[in-house]
Amino acid sequence: MHLVDGMPKKEIARRLAVDVKTVRRALEGSPEPPGRESPERRRLLDPWRLEVEEWLRAEPKLTAKRIGKLLQPKTGPLSERTLRKYVARLRRKLFPAEAFVHRTHAPGDTMEADFGESWAVVAGKLHKVKFLVATLPHSNVYFAKAYPVERLECLLDGLESAFLFFGGVPRRVVLDNTSLAVKRVLAGREREETDAFHGFRGAYPFHADFCAPAKGWEKGSTEGGVRYTRNLCFRPLPSAASWAELNERIGHELLADQEARRLPDGRTARQAWLAEREHLRPLPEHAPQTCRVLARVANKFGHVRVETVTYSVPIEHAYRPVWVKLYHDRAEIAVEGAVVAVQQRAFEAGAQVLDPRHVLSLLERKHRAVPEATALAQWDIPEAFLRLRDALRGRTRKPDQEWVAVLRLLERHPQEAVEAAVAEALERDTPRLETIQQLLRQRDGTAVVVPAPLARPDLALTLAPPALEAYDQLGRGA
Repeated sequence: MHLVDGMPKKEIARRLAVDVKTVRRALEGSPEPPGRESPERRRLLDPWRLEVEEWLRAEPKLTAKRIGKLLQPKTGPLSERTLRKYVARLRRKLFPAEAFVHRTHAPGDTMEADFGESWAVVAGKLHKVKFLVATLPHSNVYFAKAYPVERLECLLDGLESAFLFFGGVPRRVVLDNTSLAVKRVLAGREREETDAFHGFRGAYPFHADFCAPAKGWEKGSTEGGVRYTRNLCFRPLPSAASWAELNERIGHELLADQEARRLPDGRTARQAWLAEREHLRPLPEHAPQTCRVLARVANKFGHVRVETVTYSVPIEHAYRPVWVKLYHDRAEIAVEGAVVAVQQRAFEAGAQVLDPRHVLSLLERKHRAVPEATALAQWDIPEAFLRLRDALRGRTRKPDQEWVAVLRLLERHPQEAVEAAVAEALERDTPRLETIQQLLRQRDGTAVVVPAPLARPDLALTLAPPALEAYDQLGRGA
């Protein structure tokens, strides 16, 4: 403007809305004058700054709310906004933001896994949900499975389910230092693993790569996957009839979203995943059991107590040592290597999971305990069996004993068949054990009419057949 058009310096300053001295410096090529640094403004909490910094160094996760409570006896009431801004400012100076290295994962090389937490309504009851998220960072594909608790058997089942879903096993799996898998953190990257996790890892096999303590960003893909799964599958609050239905919905949501997410190279997450499957190791022919094994002793009631929950075994195994296999969804109880009971897993403290069939053989002998038997009280007995019990009270001297004998038919026949036979016996007005047994034999096609035995079997060999002509003569004579 000045050199080409000859415009005066003051006119240039007016048009550009700058000081004329700035115009002179620009024309002379002089460097910009050093900027003056204003003195730091005094803050209300500065008298206690050193004390607050000491607290934050000792406990970096100390909240501003807690710091305000600690300072209140000295400072009096403080504005929440003032307190939060002051503490955040000190944090930035004490703990500057860390820089990170961008990583590129080879296909089939890495899987990351971690647990997240959310809420869901399952079977009409609000539950805190622990969901395991596994991801293949190369293809950015996610898998998730929900559980009512976070236990070792849930971790093992979640990893196995992820391998089955992804279609193979990666070379390594990145985890945090959860006590489910790590017994002790050693120097460097060495870890002492729990026996169950070590055996599971050797059966698949894969290399376990544990993050450094408090360095969760070393598995940043699954950290983001936890937030992604929570937003996609648990907001708004989901409702399902069972845990299986909830997991089916989660799987459907994740599969449907694979086509919507794209990688930087333009491929969808599903396309990248299908290509990565070719690089995964094949699944083993014999998969390990995803359970914990505990030693217990059945008490006099045929009950086994595990983690505040009581499970039943057949009464003949009372007082015997048993092995309890705890899976994420069931408890298998074995005696001398043979599984004698499979019960649905329960997690509520004090819960009792009792199978009434386990105690029927004892109740047949101790039938006076039938009205107060806990297993029968918890059993949702079909209405036909209740009507049979009422009908037996007026027909036999020991109605509860015969009623339990009818219930024991469930040990050999399906419940539907026994229930139908009981209903038919009630319709015929013959509500007895023998009638129900005969009806079951007829349904099975095994009913056989056996002739009554002779009182004198020896006579069957010597008795001659009767001469019927004599009766004709007598008839004519009459």
